[in-house]
Amino acid sequence: MRIVMDENVDGGRAAFAGFGEVVTLPGREIDGEDVSRADCLIVRSLTRVDRTMLGGSLVRFVGTATSGYDHVDTDWLAVRGIGFAHAPGCNGAAVADWVLAALAALARQGRHDFAHGTVGVIGAGQVGERVARRLEALGYQVRRCDPPRAEGEGSADFTDLATALASDVVTLHVPLTDQGPHRTRGLIDAAALTRMPSGAVLLNAARGGVLDEDALATRLDDGPPLSVGIDTWAGEPWIDTNLLARVALGTPHIGGHTVEGRLRGTAMVARAAALHFDQRLDWDWREVLSAAPALAPATSEDPGEAAIEGILAAYDPRGDDARLRSMLEAAPEERRAVFDRVRRAGPLRREFGCYRRAADAPAVFSHAGFGQADPADEDNAWDC
Repeated sequence: MRIVMDENVDGGRAAFAGFGEVVTLPGREIDGEDVSRADCLIVRSLTRVDRTMLGGSLVRFVGTATSGYDHVDTDWLAVRGIGFAHAPGCNGAAVADWVLAALAALARQGRHDFAHGTVGVIGAGQVGERVARRLEALGYQVRRCDPPRAEGEGSADFTDLATALASDVVTLHVPLTDQGPHRTRGLIDAAALTRMPSGAVLLNAARGGVLDEDALATRLDDGPPLSVGIDTWAGEPWIDTNLLARVALGTPHIGGHTVEGRLRGTAMVARAAALHFDQRLDWDWREVLSAAPALAPATSEDPGEAAIEGILAAYDPRGDDARLRSMLEAAPEERRAVFDRVRRAGPLRREFGCYRRAADAPAVFSHAGFGQADPADEDNAWDC
């Protein structure tokens, strides 16, 4: 069996070694010729998988080691009888960490009153629900906006989009969809942005196309103050550097990039591939993890300040922001390469849940997720 794989699938070579020959390539460069003799294709979000790529190939299974899969034409795969798997929720804890870190960083900039006020969580699925639970534990009043869940579960626990947008913080966690009754492309458009109050915070760690970036630039230039943190950008890697210069915090699509999240995603698609090809999978991603890091003790007696200290000690997104802003100094033709380089070069984080807390650590650390393995994670999370 021949497996073609994005070279950035963490642990991928070891996970699939028992299946056959593993060929790793840069994700953006995988093309039809590379997969023409392959039986299996394993990618991340950088690779567009569709008829153009696979039309002349022997591929029988496609896996993406990511939660989202808008880069894969699943309808075409189904028509051709090609197996498919993704990794829903693999990065849920990591994205929740990113949201808390973004809010902590904005608090340090004087743009946000940490652990106070209302938060509109738009999209309360695998990722958004984890974000919502973490924010509620910290003391935020969370407004969940998720029409598909509201239709299936009843509307009592959900708000409409207008109510969510009127919150002190709005954080986006919807998939990118172009069709159906709940289309999300351009969901946060000019009209939606006018509903956000002066001084609010907007975070996007979902998909770039969910947010109308032209409308956002207009709001930032001409409207009431808005503090924006963006991890996922339209047109990646050719992101709008004029918008990057305007936002309060920008990171290079690394919200889900933790050691645990990336290995978990690999494990989920490897298991699906093993089932599809009737192969035995002997690789256990948890055995790859190094020892759990220790959380530094709090120096402040104020719970909110202690939480900010702990969060930024574990992950300070301002480092990724500074690296991404190096694009502003690059020549236009070099910016794609800069985006990809800073996305790869940043240090991989550990999930907050993996940190060891001191016995006398303040309760706010567990509220932020430190030392708390999420039972929704694959294999009941992990054992650090």
